Amino acid sequence: MGKLIEGVRVIALTQAWAGPWALALLADMGAEVIRVESQRKPGTEHKQSPATASADASDAGDESEVSQSIPLRSLYRGMKSCTIDLKQPEGVENFKKLVKISDVVLENNAPRVMPSLGLDYAALKEVKPDIIMVSMPGFGTTGPDKDYVSYASTVGAVGGLIASFGYPGEEPAQPGVHPGDPVGGAYGALVVLAALSYRQRTGKGQYLDVAQTEALPTLIPEVIMEYVMNGRFRPTMGNRDEIMAPHQCYKCKGEDNWVAIAVGTDEEWSALCRAMGNPDWSKEQRFSDQYSRWQNQEELDKLITEWTKNFAHYEVMQKLQEVGVAAGPSLNMEELVNDPQIKERGVFIEQDHSVAGKVIVFRSPWKSALTETLPPVPYLGEHNSYVFKELLGMPDEEFDRLISEKVIH
Repeated sequence: MGKLIEGVRVIALTQAWAGPWALALLADMGAEVIRVESQRKPGTEHKQSPATASADASDAGDESEVSQSIPLRSLYRGMKSCTIDLKQPEGVENFKKLVKISDVVLENNAPRVMPSLGLDYAALKEVKPDIIMVSMPGFGTTGPDKDYVSYASTVGAVGGLIASFGYPGEEPAQPGVHPGDPVGGAYGALVVLAALSYRQRTGKGQYLDVAQTEALPTLIPEVIMEYVMNGRFRPTMGNRDEIMAPHQCYKCKGEDNWVAIAVGTDEEWSALCRAMGNPDWSKEQRFSDQYSRWQNQEELDKLITEWTKNFAHYEVMQKLQEVGVAAGPSLNMEELVNDPQIKERGVFIEQDHSVAGKVIVFRSPWKSALTETLPPVPYLGEHNSYVFKELLGMPDEEFDRLISEKVIH
């Protein structure tokens, strides 16, 4: 059986997380994704954090160091890597040759980058009239902010997400993991699928502009509607909910173990009380209905914690799920990787990498008979020979010359 979009070729000039995540989704669906990179200036995702970098690494561009960076392992599985110096005219010409035999160009650079290289949509359309091009800058390709620099934290702030979360009375919360990149990446992959469908019907390509800051408001519709319809700012509530109570993360037995519990109906509340042994306080008038529980949730949370702290977080989940109450342990990374549900679903997969050795990658968040395997992560420039010799038909002597002149670099 063929994969979902097998036969589609995507050429990518991406970095960081948003663009590469869009590519990972497309690669998992069967597209041939060729990422154009440069040894001269590796993308930001190649950089190791201080916590993972080798103490004696003296060359940030060393292949063993670049290939072993943790983000690279996960984001580039199933892709091909070739290296071109786009600062050189021959590099640009070879990029255009790739475009001519491809279906999609996807990039997430600042809007000024592609035009400065002579590789904007107008130029690429001259090479291949039905090409689909997707740009994914932080602020979009138009407007007064279009050339502003952004990272995920910037996108989260401008997209309204950071100001919408935090604990009551405290400053806006900057999350440790930023959803702007993966959400923007998911929309990037989605518009590629839509554009491919449109081209199949009409024979026409198109240019698509995906602003990551515009993707994030889709995560906070209730916050937006509160202001648009009522003229009010929705207050920050921490782990609490506007309607449900209890709705909190509760301390459990052991060091730094927690469980999330959410109760949405009176029936679920009765089930929670039974699981806790129907303590006397659960029959008090202040907890008799949903609104009363919501009004008194600070005291309610303290009382529930007196019960949860006697059990392990997995144990609380099991007790409550057995009676139909939504509960789940707050898993650290060791627990997540080894969680029985995650293992059964095959979310994390061990692969052999030609440079880094054993690596762990994660699959896309769906399961299908068409996408059950994950090809390995490439090292930088691994597919130069395939791209230039096989796809472009470049003679050996020209290939060797471009390498020596660092056009392929």
